[in-house]
Amino acid sequence: MASLRSRLTVAVMVPLLGLAITFGGITCWMIAQSTATTSDRILIGSVRLISRAVDARDELRDELMPLAVHLLQRRSAPITHYSIWEGNRLVAGDPLLAPPGHYDPHSGRLAQRFAAASFPRTYRNTPLIAGYVDPADAIGVLQPAYLRDGTLRGKPVRVATEIRQLQRNGHVVVVQVADYVDDRRAYMETYFLRVLGAGVLIAMTAVLLFYWAITWGLRPFVSLTGQIETARRDPPPTFRLALEERAPREALLLAGSFNALLARTERALDSLRHFTANASHQMRTPLAIVRVHLDVLERYGAASERGAAALEDIANAVTSLERLLLQLITLARTEEQVIAADAHFDLGSVAGDLIAARLEQPGLESLDVGFELAHEGPLLALGHPILAGEMIANLFDNAVRYNRPGGRVTVRVLSHAGAPRIEVEDEGPGIAPGERERVFERFYRGRAESTPPGSGLGLSIVRALAERMGASVRLEAGAGGRGTCAIIVFREARVHAPGTAQLAERMLFVTAC
Repeated sequence: MASLRSRLTVAVMVPLLGLAITFGGITCWMIAQSTATTSDRILIGSVRLISRAVDARDELRDELMPLAVHLLQRRSAPITHYSIWEGNRLVAGDPLLAPPGHYDPHSGRLAQRFAAASFPRTYRNTPLIAGYVDPADAIGVLQPAYLRDGTLRGKPVRVATEIRQLQRNGHVVVVQVADYVDDRRAYMETYFLRVLGAGVLIAMTAVLLFYWAITWGLRPFVSLTGQIETARRDPPPTFRLALEERAPREALLLAGSFNALLARTERALDSLRHFTANASHQMRTPLAIVRVHLDVLERYGAASERGAAALEDIANAVTSLERLLLQLITLARTEEQVIAADAHFDLGSVAGDLIAARLEQPGLESLDVGFELAHEGPLLALGHPILAGEMIANLFDNAVRYNRPGGRVTVRVLSHAGAPRIEVEDEGPGIAPGERERVFERFYRGRAESTPPGSGLGLSIVRALAERMGASVRLEAGAGGRGTCAIIVFREARVHAPGTAQLAERMLFVTAC
């Protein structure tokens, strides 16, 4: 498996090498074009120089011709190939460099006239006449200098040709200068190799520099990896990643997120261990009751007085165990429930339907149940209606179970400071202020005397569901300091619900005695 350092080096170097190859190709193309243009310029300049020397006065011609030929010699072409033909007679130069095939030696004319050689214009853009700056130099030029391809001694050459009528005698001469193409190629290949060598050197240097830079940049992450590997081989009781304050922000963010995840995992594991221990303890009691009373049934029989009592205790234990299991399942599902960000419901409708359904349950015959809806129209809250109903149901069941005989249970739906709110109040013994937060812990039950049996999960479920929906739940003393008032504050849903019927009354009371 490739390391991150190698992957980053490749990811950086591949585009860089692509750019270097592109730049090298463009550079070689520019060198080739520049070399060809320069060589062609030299050829045209050379043929014009010899042509002017040939057309000089007699006393100057013998001195100018050797000088002109000497000026043509250069390092890249030390041997000058030129020829001067007057008709079919070679005046000077290489006899193998013959005039072009379409040249008429008798008339000195070309069967096809060619345009003068032209090159990219300079910024001055000097006007030329037959290729010359001075109009006097162009006098007698029949064919301005032009370029063509040919062969000399079986090798390809580039030839510059100019035809001029001499002023001294009116004769027509053909002046030619040639340059071997392979000399040009060798010259260009030398520069190509230099560009290639420079590119290879730059690429090798870039690879080393990038590899070092990436190694230096990944040093904090290498440290994190080393810490994790060390912890994997020898796990400590608690583990946290540590970095210097000068470490890169990305590494610090990664370490912080990893440490937060570890802390959350540790809390989850601690909660799971605590939950498992408490759940096994809570389930052990009803199972032990069932086992003992099964022995009683086996010994005395179901028809006996002890057998009948044992059957009743077994039924109560099974009911308690069933309720505990349902609460455990509900608590587990709260962590998996996904709620849309814009999900909302009518709090008054949910609470009213739930209380109406609860009026028929056993245990309410001696209690006074009241439902107050202090809000006109729908009271929209953010969250899931089923989860909200589960919360209200748990609070209502607690208010019924922990109430005094003949007491009152009141459920209020109202809006406080724009936030939907529900209150469930009872007239039971109440909860001490120091225990109002602890009762939300799993399996924790109050220390009050004559506390009815329960699983200790109801309020834990309410708190978990409230956190899932962004709501808050708290416990306060009831009216007059008697009993307990459980309050859930939901987030307001700022949506329009058209077509909802307005409530006819501001206050609605449902009473069951």
